Amino acid sequence: MKRAFLSCFLILTLLQPAIEAIFLGPVAVGVALGAIAVTKGLILGSILSRGRTSHRRSRSYTGYNRRTHYTQTRTYYTYYTKPQAYYYSSNSYGYSYREKRSVPDYSEEQLNRMIREVKDTVMTDEWYMDMVEKDQDDCTKRLICEISYKNANGQNLSSTEEQIVAIFGEGASVDTSKTTAVFDFAAQAGKYWKKGGIGCEFFRRCETPVNDILAMIENELDDFKQLEQSFNGNSIQAEKKMAEENDEVLNEIEKM
Repeated sequence: MKRAFLSCFLILTLLQPAIEAIFLGPVAVGVALGAIAVTKGLILGSILSRGRTSHRRSRSYTGYNRRTHYTQTRTYYTYYTKPQAYYYSSNSYGYSYREKRSVPDYSEEQLNRMIREVKDTVMTDEWYMDMVEKDQDDCTKRLICEISYKNANGQNLSSTEEQIVAIFGEGASVDTSKTTAVFDFAAQAGKYWKKGGIGCEFFRRCETPVNDILAMIENELDDFKQLEQSFNGNSIQAEKKMAEENDEVLNEIEKM
């Protein structure tokens, strides 16, 4: 009996990394999600998924010494060879053998406070400047640019694309006094792409295809909605998901 228990424990330990899931993507995913969540009423879902944030590998700048131009300190060189890296990440919420899609037990007062915090911090001047800093790969700008191009040329847009184009780059000019100016420029560049302008080629540093970025955003939005349904007491659906996950775990164990 003891041996069987130890064997089962070992299998679950080995299986755990396969069960737990993590997603990494460009900061563009987080920018679009933050804006859409606030404008389309998915704030509760974004709160319940607070682990989905942008991160960075911090590298502080070490001062340049003019007298030792070719023999700077190692920390000085590290700043350039290993720069800060920003990315969007999310976990499969509560998706593990021990904890099946559990939802935080927030009181109404706590939820109202957190909703106010999200509304007060997302899509503000400070938030936009933070997103501009984190968009090092230009994928947010590339995303806005290509969607704006499709819209200007009468191509069909998905619901997610329609929401993004309604948020970023309205109007026919760029107001450089606004914190949204960089993203608004991306939208304007898209309108004239392939019509004599450089357009979205400004943002060719982004190596992630826009269609992939959109798919990432849509998957995260779907997860937000499922979290809200679970939180709002849809017990039947939650129990069904738990049963499916339990079957998946058992199937994986049987394959080993």
